[in-house]
Amino acid sequence: MLSQEELNAWYQSTQLDLQWLEKSSRHQFRWRSINGRWVTSGRQISNESSLRKLFKQNAPRDLYIGTSAWLNPIELPRLKDIDVPSPILIDHLVVFDIDFRPFCYRRLERARKVTHNLLKWLDDNENLDLQYISYSGGKGFHLVLQDNDRSLFGIPEPREREQKVRESRQSLLGRVLEAGFPVDKTVTGDTRRIIRLPGSLHGTTGWCCTRISREKLALPLKKWKQTIPRHERAIPMPYWPIAMKEILSIVKEKILNPFSRSKTIKATDTGKKLTGEETKTTALQVSSQVVGTKSRSALMAWLPTHWKDSQTVNFTNIVNQKGWSPVHHFKKGNHDLLIIPRAIPIEQLRKHLPSLGLRPLATEIGMLGHYWTDITSQTEGEEEIKEEIIYSGEWENSTTLQSKVPWSATHLEVLSRLGVVIDAGGDEVAGRPEPAMRVVVKA
Repeated sequence: MLSQEELNAWYQSTQLDLQWLEKSSRHQFRWRSINGRWVTSGRQISNESSLRKLFKQNAPRDLYIGTSAWLNPIELPRLKDIDVPSPILIDHLVVFDIDFRPFCYRRLERARKVTHNLLKWLDDNENLDLQYISYSGGKGFHLVLQDNDRSLFGIPEPREREQKVRESRQSLLGRVLEAGFPVDKTVTGDTRRIIRLPGSLHGTTGWCCTRISREKLALPLKKWKQTIPRHERAIPMPYWPIAMKEILSIVKEKILNPFSRSKTIKATDTGKKLTGEETKTTALQVSSQVVGTKSRSALMAWLPTHWKDSQTVNFTNIVNQKGWSPVHHFKKGNHDLLIIPRAIPIEQLRKHLPSLGLRPLATEIGMLGHYWTDITSQTEGEEEIKEEIIYSGEWENSTTLQSKVPWSATHLEVLSRLGVVIDAGGDEVAGRPEPAMRVVVKA
């Protein structure tokens, strides 16, 4: 991760790209600082220089802009705040986010082809005008378009107007998915969504979110990859998906917990070849510990494959009753990983894990005070990870009610590294955005 000084230097010497905007003052600007805290601009931004002044000596790790234009974008109430006047929606950009994990040339080239084909499909099938195309700085591309049908923005009642626009975008999203394009399902239909601002750095990779032309998008990535701006300490883009030696390099300074019932790889073991007749699996693990707190833990769990529907319903009901929401769902083949980025008191979590059907995790918490969860794994000798973790959205039937349990800054960061950015808004956030991670070898 880049230091505050390096981020400051970048934003002092690099111009942010607002030229594509009709009126930047109608959009909300949000950013995530180096300590993981979210900041929302408390004033309207009329130009690039006024946005840059807001940062002073605290340049953001990640910088975003709202996809909607509002009569007044300051202090927007939440959708569920029905007791306050609804903000007046003037416009909503049509945005498609196309990502292929992990960060590497082959996956990004695949994302480029999908984005190019999607744009051609939209030209032929939808009444939209292209606003811009951007490389996100990470694992994919953004298509940003303008809806030529303005009828919904003439609905007099503001709340109804926004709801109808959301329904229209969801319908469009359904047509795109039905046509076979693997776009992010959470972006297009959300009028309160934020996306990376062109000209800003991607805080994880160090590559710049950059607008590109339609002609460049049609060309193989290898012909123009070197023209993408990036920080001098940006992560190199590997050709293949990240191998375990790259994972080791990324996390070697973050291994905070040396004890384990499995053999832990030390940084000095990076270049050594594992020997022995048994097949070994190397896994990157993340701790449930909310770093910076003494007694809080997030809930991360691979659901047992033998579970029946009744057990899944029971899990969902308990989580909803305790206010441990939202639940974020990932799939790896036929396996389901759930991550709840809440800073739950350890004793409370330990008490309820058995009734959730996760008794082994309660036992591990009792022994260690936290537990480890595999995030990626690779069998020795494999050239690439065959089954990737794919984000499936929020868990079905997960409650949307506001939780009284604080967010875990640590596990918001874990989700961010998995490509899922969660806006904590003004809610309480506990801990630090420094996940405890380790690499282990299991026979």
